[in-house]
Order: sequence, then structure tokens, then C-alpha cells
Amino acid sequence: MALQRYGFIVKSADLEMFKHHSRLASENFDMSISGVNSVEQAQLVAQEMLTKGIQLIELCGAFSAEDAQRIREAINDHIPVGYVQYTAEEQARLVHDLG
Repeated sequence: MALQRYGFIVKSADLEMFKHHSRLASENFDMSISGVNSVEQAQLVAQEMLTKGIQLIELCGAFSAEDAQRIREAINDHIPVGYVQYTAEEQARLVHDLG
């Protein structure tokens, strides 16, 4: 089966999983987007996404490798879970530009 159903989870202190969610869909692409404020909420959202037929989950750069592993474990590693990573140079820019 071709990949068509994606999940994307973003994390910020002021996001609420029941309030901040959306969907981006076309004929061949369907993405569920959810905002959470903790890894625990992300685990719940990932479990829900799995029940809705999502084929892979991507996590924003606010999640660590350890967070991604916790989310994989929450869904029994049924589908791939990836996460955004920044190079050391980009991390330095984030600190400089946002600091």
C-alpha cells in the first residue's frame, strides 16, 4: 500500500491536544496534525493516530530521540516514527536568533 496517511505532532507549552489539531488533505495526501504540550500527550495522540489508519508519524524538532522512542513504545512500534533534527550549526542559529 502506498503511503498516503501521515501524522505530524508538534510540541509547545501552550498547545492542548484536544484543541489544537487539524487536517491537510488532497486526493493522494492526508495529514493529521496535532499540537501537544508533553511527551505523554504525544503518546496518546500517536495511539489515536494509529487507530485512524495513519501510516507514519513525524515529530517536530521539540522532541528528542528519547521522546521519539517513548512514542514508538506507546504504539508498540506498529508504524515508523521519525523526528526533526537540527545540525549543530542550525541549533546555534536558533539559540542566537531566538535568544
